[in-house]
Amino acid sequence: MPSSLMRKLNAMREGAPKPAARPSRPLIVRTHAEAADARLYSLPPAALRRLGYTGAAFHPERALFLDTETTGLAGAGTVAFLVGVGFVSNGVLTVRQYLMPDYAAEDELIDRLAELFTKFDTIVHFNGCTFDMPLLKGRFILRRRESDWKELVQLDLLKAARRAWKLRLGSCRLSSLEERILGYPREDDIPGAEIPARYFEAVKTGDLSGLEDVLRHNLQDIVTLTTLLCVLAETYAEPEKAADRIDLFSLGKDLERQGELKQARRLYHLAAVPRAVATAADLKGEKYAGEANLRLFHLYRRQGEWEKAEETLLSMLRRRQMGRVPSLELCKLYEHRLKRPGDALKLAENLLKDCPADERAALEHRVERLKRKVRESGGNDHGIHGKL
Repeated sequence: MPSSLMRKLNAMREGAPKPAARPSRPLIVRTHAEAADARLYSLPPAALRRLGYTGAAFHPERALFLDTETTGLAGAGTVAFLVGVGFVSNGVLTVRQYLMPDYAAEDELIDRLAELFTKFDTIVHFNGCTFDMPLLKGRFILRRRESDWKELVQLDLLKAARRAWKLRLGSCRLSSLEERILGYPREDDIPGAEIPARYFEAVKTGDLSGLEDVLRHNLQDIVTLTTLLCVLAETYAEPEKAADRIDLFSLGKDLERQGELKQARRLYHLAAVPRAVATAADLKGEKYAGEANLRLFHLYRRQGEWEKAEETLLSMLRRRQMGRVPSLELCKLYEHRLKRPGDALKLAENLLKDCPADERAALEHRVERLKRKVRESGGNDHGIHGKL
């Protein structure tokens, strides 16, 4: 390009008016207050431990309820543009929302959070162990503020909710729990997938009015966390009061995992109690009644309570639960623990009649071994079929 033409183009660029830079705006802080759920002041310590709380004595006024709204779901560029926190004092729940009007406000957001975290011992969230807390900590690190980050004892309500209700509900999204557990479905709530686009548009135009729905959504999340904590604590304080047998089974599994075997046995018993089957939900409940009986059998076997183990398996056979499993387990029990090879042989021969090809060789070997044991013992038939 001729140098004269280049000089003219440069002169035109220099003379063109430059767009005015939008001045950065300070962090926006919204505050909302309402009566706190009174149950927060009497949460049973044993229930909190079952929920997954690992700290010292829980005090509601030392707990921070947190939820974030972000520009995406993952990646180094993801930013929490709105952080909502709730805290309780003298029976009042205060929700404070920190909104970044643009990215330049992140340093101020980090200042506020760093100061806030020093005032609490515990942080309660929903999937925060996986998402919110690692994201916020990452932003502290990227802003070279890692030394200002304070690790708090975390209580993730999503984990507890899934253990208690996922088998029955399927979805344990917060909105689903509000509707099906807490009993108040949301109305006119913004879909979570739309939230990042709302923020990008607000930053681009400087018009924050489109974020009002996001602020309401975040506020409701915080309030719901406080109620959900109370309901989960009640559920885990007295799990035997669960109305649905699937929940009884789920809670039994969870307490068994935590080593509370006596309580787990009680819950499995309650889940396995026969009930009328009139609906699809009843049929699903009956399936988990079989699962509960099977886990009950395994607990009896682990603790050497062979007669109770036998009765549980016989009950499963009478109710046609879990297919071939109870017959095979009862066969093993009679052969190896109760020393009744005759009864074990009858079960093994029955199982052999419709045996899958991949199990046939092992079962034929068992039948031959049992025949030999019966001959050696001179016969041993305790009339198992009379019990079914």
